[in-house]
Amino acid sequence: MVGNNRRNVLVVEDDLELRDKILIPGLMAFGFDATGVGTAAELYRAMAGGGFQLIVLDIGLPDNQDFTVVSYLRSVSTVGIVVLTGLYANADRVRGLTEGADIYLTKPVDVEVLAASLHSLARRIDGSIQAPAAKQPQGWRLEAGGWRLLAPNGVVVALSSAERLIVNRLVTSPDEPVSRDSLVDELAVHIDDFDPGRMEMLVHRLRRKVATKTGHELPLTVVRRVGYLLAWS
Repeated sequence: MVGNNRRNVLVVEDDLELRDKILIPGLMAFGFDATGVGTAAELYRAMAGGGFQLIVLDIGLPDNQDFTVVSYLRSVSTVGIVVLTGLYANADRVRGLTEGADIYLTKPVDVEVLAASLHSLARRIDGSIQAPAAKQPQGWRLEAGGWRLLAPNGVVVALSSAERLIVNRLVTSPDEPVSRDSLVDELAVHIDDFDPGRMEMLVHRLRRKVATKTGHELPLTVVRRVGYLLAWS
């Protein structure tokens, strides 16, 4: 099993329920270490301590009601900024991106979409600080410690904890199927109250999710009376 490689994300949101009940646990389920604050002052203190590579930023904080916090962050750091706001107007979107946001999302947002956006942004940041490399062969591959799946066309799919466990386990046995019982046992160890009856649904949902988001069928097949095989080489 690969290491966690979890990214540190600072969630800046003054709605406590949205931040602590939805965004933070949701992002943690998709492979991030998420910390929450509710004001611009708390954001600046957290940034002074260092350690955050990505920020999810609400516009309209109690002590800062406009986009100046975005421009300030961009002037003092290279942190990845995802604006998450209730401001829908095109003028607001243009302002946010002009001030320095990398991605502009509006509320309500699906946590999976937010996680995929953060994974994609982290990938761009990683690429910008690495020397140019030769073009890589097209194909499926895992990145960020197995938390994101990259399709042959370059589309990134954020994996949940259960999906990550399934894919990473199957990748370790590329030439032979992994038994259903083996996958169930691993999921039960790492996920509290895992229901073995969810196994088939998880695999079905994963295949449908990947096909919908990437336009490519994940080469994950069911081997009758044996288990599952992931043959993407």
